[in-house]
Amino acid sequence: MERFDDAAATFVHATDRARQMISLYDALSALRPREPANDDALRAAYFLAVSSFDFFAHELAAVEAKHRFTKGIKTRNIHLPMEVMTITDDNLRISTAETHVRQANSYKAFVDPGKLAEMMSCYCSKPWENLAARVNADLLEAERRPPEEIKGQLKSIWKRRNQIAHEADVNPTLSGVALWPIDKVDTEITIAFIASIGKHMPYVIADPLTD
Repeated sequence: MERFDDAAATFVHATDRARQMISLYDALSALRPREPANDDALRAAYFLAVSSFDFFAHELAAVEAKHRFTKGIKTRNIHLPMEVMTITDDNLRISTAETHVRQANSYKAFVDPGKLAEMMSCYCSKPWENLAARVNADLLEAERRPPEEIKGQLKSIWKRRNQIAHEADVNPTLSGVALWPIDKVDTEITIAFIASIGKHMPYVIADPLTD
């Protein structure tokens, strides 16, 4: 789906940069073993991966909205002001509608699985069921998980990202003198998970509504 190419390329580039931050962590750990500040490279990797996912979801929503407005394809729960709908120039009306969608979504965190489902359901039916089915198709049968488990992992990642972004990752029980622990394996798992969800989102959001 060509319409998503630019957004997908930006997302892949960002997740690659997150992996490079893990390589930086390895290099720092070799140069100065057991230095606590080395862990900040992992926090940067974690934050970058999750933020890139949020950016990607916002871009998918805007790109798909513009595509459907242009082609006259069904959406739901997207409310456009009358001053947008009454613009007579087609190109201006569509671009103004796209801008409105971006602004309406701008305060939402699509790393929250509930907000992500809310956004995707504007364009497709049963978004989490379809997304989980695609994610599981890449896994061995024993590794496959129901949608609720996958949503739960994303929600945990979102909360962890908020600790880093809004609380400086400080553990408040020790009067701010210690940070929450972070390790390389967990960060690698998080980036791989984020990349997997992002890989399949364009295909799910592009499915036409069936109800």
